[in-house]
Amino acid sequence: MIVERYERLRQMLAEANGRIEELNATVESQRREIAERDRQIEYLKVASVLTPDHRNVEATRALLSELVREIDKCINQLSL
Repeated sequence: MIVERYERLRQMLAEANGRIEELNATVESQRREIAERDRQIEYLKVASVLTPDHRNVEATRALLSELVREIDKCINQLSL
């Protein structure tokens, strides 16, 4: 009877160890996935900072238009 219990406990231990290995693999997989998501979040943060704001684009266009008009005036004055 003791031998039977011992064998049953050994079997349960082997099953528990197998489950532990399986769970450790799952944890490692999730850690890798979290690290990848963290990298993606950082990339998106950088991209959102680099993406111009609509108001900035309009202000830049207005500035460039004004500069082109002044250049045209200078060219006209040089042509006279």
